[in-house]
Amino acid sequence: MQSEVCPCGKTSNKTPLKYEECCQPLHLGEKVATTPEQLMRSRYSAYYFALGQYIHDTHHQDFRGNTSPEEFTQSAQSTRWCHLEVVESSQQKHSGVVEFKASFIDKDKLHTLHEISNFVLENGYWFYTDGQFQPKSSEKINRNQSCPCGSGLKAKRCCL
Repeated sequence: MQSEVCPCGKTSNKTPLKYEECCQPLHLGEKVATTPEQLMRSRYSAYYFALGQYIHDTHHQDFRGNTSPEEFTQSAQSTRWCHLEVVESSQQKHSGVVEFKASFIDKDKLHTLHEISNFVLENGYWFYTDGQFQPKSSEKINRNQSCPCGSGLKAKRCCL
């Protein structure tokens, strides 16, 4: 994983950041997210890599219910995440909102999850609380088109 481009899509001077310099330090506990957007991007990457413990630990305890880290891992493993687009991000002193679209493949369809997520800052740590889901869109993937995951391969040789 070390030399891969980070799945969150963060760039610096239009150059994609490597996972090891972007979300990995957060996943390993070496750094903490300093903004709601950074936390949201790291959570997306955690879903991409099925890091259930990180997803669990960054979901505010008052909002995650009884969902275990293992359940977060299982959920993440059952989805093929493809692309993240941050639509808008805002931050106040102790709260923040991030609107994003996350694309994923299920069977032969590309789905887009559109969410407006809420975050709170407590004791120096940002946490995801909840979100408002916008209507989900779906489109059938042609087996001969380029795979939406960005691999450069035809869909039939990659994610389908």
